[in-house]
Amino acid sequence: MKEEFEKEMHGLAQQLKGLHDIAVAVYTPLVDDICSRVAPMKDVEWLLDYMFGFAGDDERMLLLYKRVCRHYWEVYPEMIAWHIMEYRKEYDPESLPGYKEEEIQDD
Repeated sequence: MKEEFEKEMHGLAQQLKGLHDIAVAVYTPLVDDICSRVAPMKDVEWLLDYMFGFAGDDERMLLLYKRVCRHYWEVYPEMIAWHIMEYRKEYDPESLPGYKEEEIQDD
């Protein structure tokens, strides 16, 4: 029973890694494109929103996410600050001032 469970979990982990590999392959050219110009704010928001779910679990996606944020920081500072804060609340709450685990729940 335990071996079967471990085998199933390993298979799921491999599928998840495959999904992340696909996400990196899909989003890399999108990030390259959007960082080669000044895109409309809605396009930047859309890209960051879709990347958000992957950014907390995959270092490669986090680097792409950060690249977009850095490129647009001076162009759309309020929107980028909001996305950074959402990232921190979801994936890095310890970095927030006054962090207490019981206080950071689904708002």
